[in-house]
Amino acid sequence: MQKPAFSIYDASAGSGKTYTLVKEYLKIILVSKKPDAYRNILAITFTNKAVHEMKSRVLESLSQFSKENPSEKALQLMQDISSDTGLSLNSITEKANSIIKNLIHNYAAFDISTIDKFTHKVIRAFAHDLNLPITFEVSLDTEILLTEAVDAIIAEAGNDEELTKLLVDFTMEKTDDDKSWDISREIMETGKLILNENNRKEITHFDKKKITDFVVIKNKLTELTKELETACVDLANDALLLIENNGIDTNSFPYGTFPKHLNFFREKDSRANNHRFREFDDIKIKKDAKDKAIIESIIPTLLEILDSIYTKTEKLLFYMAFLKNITPLSLLNTLSNKLTEIQKEQGILSITEFNKLIHDQIQNQPAPFIYERLGEKYKHFFIDEFQDTSEMQWQNLIPLIDNATSSEDLLGERGSLLIVGDPKQSIYRWRGGKAEQFIELSKDVNPFNNPEKELFSLKTNWRSYSKIIDFNNQFFGFIANEFAHNDYKDLYKNHSHQEENNKKGGYVNISFLPKTEKADYGEEENPAKVEMYLLATLNRIQKVKANGFSYKDIAILTRKKDNGIAIANYLTQHGIPILSSESLLIGSSSEVQCIIAVLYYLKNNNDRESKANFLYYIASTRDQSSNGTKINCQQKLAIHDFIALGMEQNSETEFEQWLASFDIHFSFKNTRKKSLYEAAESIISKIIPSEHLNFIFSFNQSSQQNPCCSFFETSF
Repeated sequence: MQKPAFSIYDASAGSGKTYTLVKEYLKIILVSKKPDAYRNILAITFTNKAVHEMKSRVLESLSQFSKENPSEKALQLMQDISSDTGLSLNSITEKANSIIKNLIHNYAAFDISTIDKFTHKVIRAFAHDLNLPITFEVSLDTEILLTEAVDAIIAEAGNDEELTKLLVDFTMEKTDDDKSWDISREIMETGKLILNENNRKEITHFDKKKITDFVVIKNKLTELTKELETACVDLANDALLLIENNGIDTNSFPYGTFPKHLNFFREKDSRANNHRFREFDDIKIKKDAKDKAIIESIIPTLLEILDSIYTKTEKLLFYMAFLKNITPLSLLNTLSNKLTEIQKEQGILSITEFNKLIHDQIQNQPAPFIYERLGEKYKHFFIDEFQDTSEMQWQNLIPLIDNATSSEDLLGERGSLLIVGDPKQSIYRWRGGKAEQFIELSKDVNPFNNPEKELFSLKTNWRSYSKIIDFNNQFFGFIANEFAHNDYKDLYKNHSHQEENNKKGGYVNISFLPKTEKADYGEEENPAKVEMYLLATLNRIQKVKANGFSYKDIAILTRKKDNGIAIANYLTQHGIPILSSESLLIGSSSEVQCIIAVLYYLKNNNDRESKANFLYYIASTRDQSSNGTKINCQQKLAIHDFIALGMEQNSETEFEQWLASFDIHFSFKNTRKKSLYEAAESIISKIIPSEHLNFIFSFNQSSQQNPCCSFFETSF
């Protein structure tokens, strides 16, 4: 089996990436002369779910290979491996049996893991060299550590004179701006820069800076901002004086917009930045203005003055933005040192420190030494989702991989690297993921001594239907011309086309809703806009349903959780069956909410909200009328009228009699005397309609048969 030392697979969505990874992994362990070749393979991916999927696929394939009659899917994979390696099907079956027997006794050596887990393993091996306690614990929640560090710094106010003055001044600045005096949030947000790999190079510039250095810069910037503000005010006065000296009526400008703009600068009003006058025609003059000719004659001078104001304003805004953040920035070193101190005291290590430790301490170590300390020697590497690998993570792996791909073991087996990725699916830039690395490796870049490298493209989309694939191909081709970066332009234009499979059909539609008027709703969205989204979603579902699609073919994705809840509630109200994380919660059941509302009312009969809630449930679900005939309450009374009448029943006796007129015979007084369990049972039997109880009875019956088994089945 001849394969390059370095294989790159460009795998777009649905192109069989996992199948390829599993196949190449199996080829190595099946061809090897050793039954435990998996010991020398390291497969890295990004999530525990992806690790579980790949492990399961490898084990399931080996299990099927070892059978006399493997499944159709496994047989196809066996034939593909046989074609690539020259192994007979019988040889694959025998070798699979041998591998499984060995794997059962050495499962810990079956190394498919997340990149963080592997890095943790390396750091464990080098704990002594890194001055870490052998028993250090890993902290996954870095924000808790950062919060502790921020609190510790603020607590030092009063002890450190320099720090105290800085914190007090910062607090005063915030209160002067009518903001909360609490400065912890700003320090916390700035502190997150330390934990983000994307900022590593920039943060190093602050390493040797002290608080006094920042104070000097702050004083200088404060002085410069005052000078620039004064200069802008003077220039605005010059422009207004020019207008006045020429006897120009400010009413000659429509709505007085231009003079107001100059006055905003003179009065240091932030509204001055809402508009810019850069061209002759930008300064509007009323058609019937008597001084139109005079105004036009001085416009060039006015524009020249404004250009100078705008230039100074840009500098001013930049300096002000820097001043706004300079105090938290001046605490970066202090915060970083405090974070290190806390971790050392508690014997823990933040997961965000892993890559930095490897990079700083192990980068220059010879690879054989690293392997010796790890206790094993990897020969073959698989990296999944390479587009999300950070630059530091990749640099940490290069020495290990270079050693493997540049040498052979005693059996003559050569090391290899296989990476799979798709720059279009890069979603981890926020934590250092760099898709450009994959693009560069796909071209001429090769960081290894072994020059063998080959690029493979998985062209067929096995997941999607034909119309979706066709839309994607057209869309990628369309947006390719919008990229300024030539690499991305080439990627979308020449390397994103996918071939169709045998799944024909599908549906694609892009709709744009009309713009709504902007208004200040705080953190909430414009209700009119939300209503349009809800209606558009419902209409689209009804349309695709009419085209022959089933509800199970439809999934709805939203940007925010609140949007998803709003859509779920809206669709439920319109009779569309939905399945969501919220709808699966017991608390989301209207029956459960009704039971809870009645229990609250039993505790306090003055709780009108709870009373209204269970009346709403009754009005929505019961099939009773005041004369005993089976009609819906809503047909007899509108829901709001039913609730209003129920709320008018002030005494419990009157309320019980009123409910009895709808054939709901329930005694609040007697129910209060019962235990919680019996009270809930009474509410269910008297208020919840029988057709809504099927799931309760079925669960109860199964629980009685085998309570323990039922618990595990329903919980897991």
